Amino acid sequence: MYEGIAQLKERWRKHGNPTKVRRCASLFVSPRGDLVAVASGNQITILQKVDEYQKPRGIFNCKSTTSFRCGAWSETHDVLGVADDSDTIYLIRANGEEITRISKSHIKSSSPIVGLMVQDDVDLKKSCLCTFTIITADGLIHDIEISQDPSASVFSPLASRSGTMLKQSPQDMICLDYQPELSLFSIVSSAGSLQLTTNGLYSLALCWKSGNLALEVLVSTQFEGFFSIPKDYVGHITSPKVSISPQGRFVAALDMGGSLNTFKFDKEQRALSKCSYGEGNELHQGNKDSDKGNILVNGVIDFAWWSDDILAVAEMNGNITMINICTGAMLCKKDGTMYSLPLLERVPQMLGKLFVLETKPSVQNNESTKEIRESTFHLMECDRGDMNNKFDWANFQWSLVSFSERSIPEMYDILISRQEYQAALMFADQHGLDKDEALKSHWLHSSQGVNEIKALLSNIKDHVFVLSECVGRFGPTEDAVRALLDLGLSITDRYRFSEPDVHDHSKVWDCLVARLMLLQYRDRLETFLGINMGRFSLQEFKKFCNLPIKEAAIALAESGKIGALNLLFKRHPYSLTSSLLDVFAAIPETLPVQTYGQLLPGSSPPPSISLREEDWVECDEMVTFIISRVPESHESYAQIRTEPIVKQFLGSQWPSVSELLSWYKKRARDIDTLSGQLDNSMCLIDFACRKGISQLQPFLEEISYLHQLIYSEENEEMNFSMSLTLWESLPDYEKFKLMLIGVREDTVITRLHSKAIPFMKKRFHSSTVPSGDEKTDCSAESFLVRWLKEIASEKKLDMCSIVIEEGVREVHNNNLFHNEAEVVDCALQCIYACSVTDRLTIDCGSETFFAFHHNLDNNSFQFFLRNSQVPKPISFFQDAYCDEKGVKQIIRLILSKFVRRQPGRSDNDWTNMWLDLQSLLEKAFFFIDLEYVLMEFCRGLLKAGKFSLARNYLKGVGSVSLANDKAENLVIQAAREYFFSASSLSSSEVSSFYLSNTSIGVILA
Repeated sequence: MYEGIAQLKERWRKHGNPTKVRRCASLFVSPRGDLVAVASGNQITILQKVDEYQKPRGIFNCKSTTSFRCGAWSETHDVLGVADDSDTIYLIRANGEEITRISKSHIKSSSPIVGLMVQDDVDLKKSCLCTFTIITADGLIHDIEISQDPSASVFSPLASRSGTMLKQSPQDMICLDYQPELSLFSIVSSAGSLQLTTNGLYSLALCWKSGNLALEVLVSTQFEGFFSIPKDYVGHITSPKVSISPQGRFVAALDMGGSLNTFKFDKEQRALSKCSYGEGNELHQGNKDSDKGNILVNGVIDFAWWSDDILAVAEMNGNITMINICTGAMLCKKDGTMYSLPLLERVPQMLGKLFVLETKPSVQNNESTKEIRESTFHLMECDRGDMNNKFDWANFQWSLVSFSERSIPEMYDILISRQEYQAALMFADQHGLDKDEALKSHWLHSSQGVNEIKALLSNIKDHVFVLSECVGRFGPTEDAVRALLDLGLSITDRYRFSEPDVHDHSKVWDCLVARLMLLQYRDRLETFLGINMGRFSLQEFKKFCNLPIKEAAIALAESGKIGALNLLFKRHPYSLTSSLLDVFAAIPETLPVQTYGQLLPGSSPPPSISLREEDWVECDEMVTFIISRVPESHESYAQIRTEPIVKQFLGSQWPSVSELLSWYKKRARDIDTLSGQLDNSMCLIDFACRKGISQLQPFLEEISYLHQLIYSEENEEMNFSMSLTLWESLPDYEKFKLMLIGVREDTVITRLHSKAIPFMKKRFHSSTVPSGDEKTDCSAESFLVRWLKEIASEKKLDMCSIVIEEGVREVHNNNLFHNEAEVVDCALQCIYACSVTDRLTIDCGSETFFAFHHNLDNNSFQFFLRNSQVPKPISFFQDAYCDEKGVKQIIRLILSKFVRRQPGRSDNDWTNMWLDLQSLLEKAFFFIDLEYVLMEFCRGLLKAGKFSLARNYLKGVGSVSLANDKAENLVIQAAREYFFSASSLSSSEVSSFYLSNTSIGVILA
């Protein structure tokens, strides 16, 4: 008898204290899902919703080898409370920092912990950080309050609540669940009877929580299950679990053998009944242990509520199935996705949201997938000894997957976001959804070639989107670009101006504007291909389309691509007219003008300009719309200005003649200044003159003069150089002088005839004759005369003689001089300008003058009188014979000034004066007696003290001689005048004068 009692006690010990189940992993989700804690072995990883649970916010490592069984989040304070298999409680912040830990000895209970919960409503009423409630298997509750005092992280058990027994609560609790929104507890406990078999009766109770955490049992029922195992049990086990549905209508309980029981709760009747399923249900096909449908499903690892009547079940084979709790129908099952040791946990305050935690050992190189899956099933659960002896938790890996409920539109969007376009289109067909979103996304993520345009873009019903893509998108190839343009043009072709509401419908106008942009892009495409010889480049075409046509033309001009520039002018003539001169100014100055001369603008635009055929949208109504509704600052303003539109809008804004004149001159100067190529400057102006800008002819001549001067063979030795700008600034006479620079006696006549004289005739006569009605001012000094005088002053009389002799020979042809008088006058001025002689009859001039003495007029004598300080007008010589007395007075005045102007003149000077007087009498004053002139001349000699010379002239000169009495009277008069004017009769000058006159008198006697 004693032996039987001992065996009964041993069995009771095994049943009352069953072997503890160790979990390889656990999952703790906060009420709103903001924080998720994954416990794997002795490590807890905390994830957060902010970054979609991708990166750990914190990691907690427990130094001892343990596993965590139950826990709860205080989401208000981001604090996690967990209990391990040794019933030690850890309080951890969201960043992984440990606040404190509480050992089982502080709880004052020998029973294991079966539940941990948070009372956030209590937290708000008390001045503490948070309060955790611990429930042990014996029905006792224990509150732990964490102080806000930052000086220490300690806990403070509530003595008044610690160890309080739950009223009428079940004893020997195995597992429990708490639904805070409903204030309901579901508890699985021992039924109270001794069970000697593995399967036995267990109690499921629903309790209602009052305000002070006292529990009131609403209903309880018994059911058969597998919630405790003997120590020697071998087989697959799982953690027991009980859970209330979100709205409290159902309760599900999972035993250690993987059997899932479901119960329906009638709150009004306070009844708890087992759900029954027919044997023909798909969940029980081939399941002999289904207990005639009372068990929902076998072989379950874990479960969680998806909604109030749908349960997510994780099976041992790795499948996750959605089951309708009312009918037992399987709603969703993915056989292709297999999870290793999956754990399920729902977000408490959200429906249609749960997490799946997968745990599996690390893959070894020599292990196959099948071997890993088979070994995984042996790691479901184990006792403490097995866990510590067999498994290295560092070799385990885990992954977290979230399941969320999605509406049909949301699911459609998810498929699109995953770029599962074929599945999205099939889904749209099944549910009658618009396929545009899938087609749009597929198009935007495609290569956007010709095939994609035909298969995707052309099938999109949203024409606004399609049109925006045709306008704003550039295909990768030429064919793709053309396909986009053709598609856009076909869409806009339906909007004609004949429609009655076109004037009031803004969308219609938008389409018309888009059509203009498409036409502009098509024109640009043709131009681009022409410029690049048919070669297409997407990047270059984009740049060309986005570049204003003026800037594109300037870029071509700067690079010297004249052929491409010519094509651009032909394709876009009206758009480039206003910037024509700016484009040509960008051409490099070193480029020969002949290469682009045909493009240069003339005085008027080309008589005919060929354009493509106008589109129906390029009409007056569209021009009016652009003027009234599209400001110039609008981004699309330049993109809608096709050539026909610009033609109607602006016409041909050809530069005015004044603008052309200014531009051509500036361009010629720039070419010469920047490149030094005067040939190009002259060629440019020559092209302009041939294009009808005749006003540039004088400027062309100006350049040609400089060109001849610089590139003349005669100037090669001098290496002469001058800019066009400086040449223009010089006076005409300075230019004339430069044309004769470096000339020699043997080349002066040739240079005069070839360059200087033609220049002088044009510039000198144009400056002396303001209008055609006025006569030429022949008295104005010509450039040649001025130049001859200057070189005469430089003692170059030989060159002057050569020029004057040439002028005498051609005096009747009016080549060098106007007439004979100008020749004589020029010769006289040259002679008097020369510092080496004052002779009129020197060799350089005598032959010249007397070669045409019969044709002399009075110009030379006018110059003689002016040079003698007795100026007379030219008309004086015509009527001089009528005033003989006045002429004699002039002769006396000439001699008097000759004496006073330069006292002490040489005998040679006086001889020249006598010769000049003789010439004057012979040619101009022939009516004056030569004897009178001789007397006056001798009087002057006596006054000047030239007694010896006077004695010679008193004897007579040539055919002229003085009578003795006249000579004596002349000497006496001279002596008398001298005596009267002398300051003293005793001076030596009087004696000298007396002796000289006495000798003269003796000679005369």
